[in-house]
Amino acid sequence: MSQIHKDSITCPKCSTKGDFEYWASINIDLNPELKDKIFNEEIFVWTCPKCGTRVFIPFGTLYHDMKHSFMIFFSHDEPENDNKYDPMEIPDMVGIEKNYTFRVVYGLLNFKEKILVMENMLNDIAVEKLKYMIIHHMDESMAEKGVRLFFQGITKSDEENEYGQMVFYCQMPDDKRSGNIALPMERYYEQCLSLELDKRFSVTNCMCIDEGWIADKMKGTE
Repeated sequence: MSQIHKDSITCPKCSTKGDFEYWASINIDLNPELKDKIFNEEIFVWTCPKCGTRVFIPFGTLYHDMKHSFMIFFSHDEPENDNKYDPMEIPDMVGIEKNYTFRVVYGLLNFKEKILVMENMLNDIAVEKLKYMIIHHMDESMAEKGVRLFFQGITKSDEENEYGQMVFYCQMPDDKRSGNIALPMERYYEQCLSLELDKRFSVTNCMCIDEGWIADKMKGTE
């Protein structure tokens, strides 16, 4: 079940105090309304009851999706030490199926993307590897400009794309979006096959899987 706690917040403008509700864990099947609040970021905003000042309050949470069998341990901030990609031990949990996927995610944009990837029942390692190939091989200027790609969705199939297209939006270093990139789903399936043939990308526990993890695995192969 979801776990919610309250903390006292003092308005930075008028010094009025009020309660802020933060979610230590979120079961999205029991509280589906929270997904929109994550994506529009309202879940992280406290509004002063007196003057209406809005304050962004980052907090980490455990996101649990029973329907799609995944859990995400989310933190706004990158870890200060160098063990970002160390596996996290997950204790046996009552009612958790063996086919569950567990991930650690840092940063709000990565959190939103990981939810979408998992909801679409995609292999997030293949998605990250495809993004790496786009940036570092299909258009190397993207890497030079510091462009990041974020999964946005899958289009419906049509005459040209039997399985639809995988759509990414481009994020510039100044946090502005700069258009979309769409590739046939076949490119994703190719990456899934490549993972089966390359055991370096095998993951059996809870880890942070992002562009940095993929880049580290790709060292010495290019």
